[in-house]
Amino acid sequence: MPQPRISQLMTWDRHVNLVLTVLVRALTLLRSRVSNKESEISLNRELYFCLIQANEELHRSTGEAFNHQPTAEAKNPPDPDDEQRAKRENKIPDFSWGFIAHTSPDPRRAARNFCIECKRLGKPMRTDRVLNENYIHHGVLRFITKEHGYAQGEKAAAMVGYVQNMDFVDILAEVNETARMVSVPSLNGPSGGWQTAGTSALSHQLSRPFRVSPLTLHHFWIDLRRA
Repeated sequence: MPQPRISQLMTWDRHVNLVLTVLVRALTLLRSRVSNKESEISLNRELYFCLIQANEELHRSTGEAFNHQPTAEAKNPPDPDDEQRAKRENKIPDFSWGFIAHTSPDPRRAARNFCIECKRLGKPMRTDRVLNENYIHHGVLRFITKEHGYAQGEKAAAMVGYVQNMDFVDILAEVNETARMVSVPSLNGPSGGWQTAGTSALSHQLSRPFRVSPLTLHHFWIDLRRA
């Protein structure tokens, strides 16, 4: 008997778990293909291809994978709770991975997206770019402010931190200091400890002035430093 396609079995929670599985593998692939001096734009571009490869590897090893690719740099979709076009519809998360909830009682709410935003971490290479502060100001806050409204309507999303230099502990201290200054909860330390030459997983929960709140924001910091 042929097995049902993943699209026939997928629930939103399984979709999220699968995105995170693919993302972690993609970050491992990314580390071998980039330097620690590349721009966010070039890192994101290569990450896209790593996501495709990681998804294909998962398909070959388990038979369970996506049959559609993530979307890179696409505007936030309209939300059915907004009566007219909102400012957030002009904002562009780095990646979104779509999902159709065929069992949704409201067809207008059937389209959903898992949102991923990426930022570099470490000492700034230019005086006008304070990377660890930008991680909060131009990353985390985009999941909180109505103007950006990233992951609106969802209870989980993710950020990628490209660690280009500095010690993990020092980066986390600077990120959390900036978070405190704008009344954002600090990131919890990595659940499995810091992963030198690997990916460290952190998280926190964010209160938001729109649906859904709180949001669990997963953070994956990939070590791109070179000895």
